[in-house]
Amino acid sequence: MEKTIVSKYMRLLIPLSVEIKLEILSKLSTHIRREYNTSEGNKHKLLEDLCGAWSDMEDSLSDEILRSRTVSDKDIRFN
Repeated sequence: MEKTIVSKYMRLLIPLSVEIKLEILSKLSTHIRREYNTSEGNKHKLLEDLCGAWSDMEDSLSDEILRSRTVSDKDIRFN
């Protein structure tokens, strides 16, 4: 069903000029961005997609990051 819809739209778009195609693309992108930014469900989906993004990281890299952190023993006074 979706492929049929896309095919029908493509038949409508192919004969148009490049300028008109770019304008359609711009408006569609703006609409999608606005819709995506306002949908809470999409924000949660994005968070779920990003969860585990570092899961393929080598353990040695995380150890190196932790070792490179420093702890300051400076006496900080807020007067």
